[in-house]
Amino acid sequence: MKTEVYSWRLESERKAALEEIARRQNRTVSDLLDEAVDQWLGERVDTEQEEALQQRLRQAAASAIGSVAGGDPDRAEQSRTRLRAMLMARRKKRGQGG
Repeated sequence: MKTEVYSWRLESERKAALEEIARRQNRTVSDLLDEAVDQWLGERVDTEQEEALQQRLRQAAASAIGSVAGGDPDRAEQSRTRLRAMLMARRKKRGQGG
């Protein structure tokens, strides 16, 4: 139930446009304004939540930036081969053979 009153000045063209849309949609100007304000407020909440999430993600990622370093540009392509070689060496060292 609406209990509060809020008024503001607007251009006569804007007022006429609101009244025309309300008439065509068989609604009140108040209902149109409620819908517009609800939508605007919802977008602000979504935007603020998204910005907060992005900030948390940037902070989490910042701790890893620069932590992987090396002069080997082929490291990613060679990772499978290198990992297998490391595991084989570990097995041989433990006496498990290969």
